[in-house]
Amino acid sequence: MADRPVTTGETYVVTIDELGSEGDGVGYVDDFAVLVDDATLGETVQVEITDVGANFARGEVVDAEFGLT
Repeated sequence: MADRPVTTGETYVVTIDELGSEGDGVGYVDDFAVLVDDATLGETVQVEITDVGANFARGEVVDAEFGLT
């Protein structure tokens, strides 16, 4: 699992750059996709990684207002 830049249980800040086929937000950590439910396109959120797969991870929003002033 060393080639994956995220770890289950850790938190990361991601910007939602696109929407997935099921409407989930897609952000990236070092070019590794993180799918985030309840995230809006263009939003910057702090997510906790809940699952790491071979090609992408899933995360839950911890702070939806992260980075806003």
